[in-house]
Amino acid sequence: MDKQTVILTLEELGFALTALGAEDMASGLLQSYYGELTEDRWELLFHAATHSLVSKGLLEQQDDGQQQLEFDAFIVEMLAHLVQSRQMLRGYKEQQDKQNTLTIHHGNERFLYHFSSHNELHFFRWSSPEDWHHDIDQLFGLSAPSFNGHSRYVDLTEEQWNELTSSNFTMQQMATWKLQELDQQMIQDWREDFNRNHCSLDNLSQMVYTDTDEEGPSVTNLLFVLKGTNDVWVVRNTELDMQATPCLRIESVTESDWRERITHFIQAFVPDEAVFRG
Repeated sequence: MDKQTVILTLEELGFALTALGAEDMASGLLQSYYGELTEDRWELLFHAATHSLVSKGLLEQQDDGQQQLEFDAFIVEMLAHLVQSRQMLRGYKEQQDKQNTLTIHHGNERFLYHFSSHNELHFFRWSSPEDWHHDIDQLFGLSAPSFNGHSRYVDLTEEQWNELTSSNFTMQQMATWKLQELDQQMIQDWREDFNRNHCSLDNLSQMVYTDTDEEGPSVTNLLFVLKGTNDVWVVRNTELDMQATPCLRIESVTESDWRERITHFIQAFVPDEAVFRG
């Protein structure tokens, strides 16, 4: 599979999507960054994007006497996949006031890698499942030294989780939770890492668009991820019945645990084992 990477600025991506008929997607991307734009501002952005796409060889003038511009077939195929994909594996990480997003778009038995850095630069390449452990680790900044040598976990109710993640949480609130001393220490370690991360969590999710999704895709699988000082924390709902009350497990995972979690996540996204093996 071709691993050539195409890098587009937000403005180039917005212009290309608009030119290819995906105006709503282009407008959403640009407005999320710039806010409302005047028509003159749109024209200036797209004029500059046209020139930069030509300079990259992704947009070429046809020698037909009509001065028409045509996109390179490679980028057209990628962006068509981006627009038409109905299933996504998505990772999100905040880092130094910037938001990094990794999205794997699934459709027609192909996978498109899309990495966005603060919605300013967008990286695209064709991908396959054997790439994704590395891609996900890279997004979250994880390597072997990031992990603790032993795992530990504690299960919380939804009410306890909401208390724990509130801005005014104090350790004294745990007195009514009836936790063992080791579990209390673990909660304290997690909360300290949570505070250091500005009370935010990164996440890995699985999303599906259906014909009835008017407000966006449905999330069908979700992991919260927090890289701490001495631990890699994962938070997940261990209750399999989506209609039942959640049971939220906070766990400090070993590297082996993490590989297992991500493998299960990928297999749920790509249930065909032959495809998973690549």
